[in-house]
Amino acid sequence: MRFAHVTLAAPLDLREFYGGRLALPLDGNAIVIGETRLTFRLEDGGAFYHFALLVPGDRFDAALEWARGRVELLGDVLDFAFWDARAAYFHDPAGNIVELIAHRGFEENGRSGPFDADELIGFSELGLVGDRHQLLRQLEEVGFALWAGGIDEVDSLGFVGEKGRTLILTRPGRGWLPTGRPAKPHPVSIEFGGPEATRFVFDPRTADPQ
Repeated sequence: MRFAHVTLAAPLDLREFYGGRLALPLDGNAIVIGETRLTFRLEDGGAFYHFALLVPGDRFDAALEWARGRVELLGDVLDFAFWDARAAYFHDPAGNIVELIAHRGFEENGRSGPFDADELIGFSELGLVGDRHQLLRQLEEVGFALWAGGIDEVDSLGFVGEKGRTLILTRPGRGWLPTGRPAKPHPVSIEFGGPEATRFVFDPRTADPQ
């Protein structure tokens, strides 16, 4: 699974932050993050999301220093033993909870020295907030499956896709790491690349996922 193009809603223009502060390339309205193009559609409504950017497995420490020079990190680095991964978090100006995550032994690039924004591989995670069973059914219809977690317990998370590139299914109101801010459903449009090339759109205001 590859996140080719992700479109999210935002109450303000975030290109200056991602293109300036984080020095990511811009292509028109799109922010280029490795294999992923990220577009924010300006609209009112206070939309915010949780998403993670994939760091090469051998470059987390360098990426952490790179991030510390540009943003205020939220809390401590988290070590996810069950994924053999480490993660750090920060807010962007719209209040999105942005994560940098590296899975040990995964997508390593062998580089040394200071980290550069062009080393980011792309989107690693994106939270989808809503009826988890309904979301899973719709994702299964376009060829994706639950690979970890679950959706039957009140606060369980369902992970759809594959290690390193996954959609996180959660119920409204469940707190996102590391702040505990309650998740809310907001519009999402995703174009997937690779063998699974397809599109998924979710707008909780107007329609079911499709």
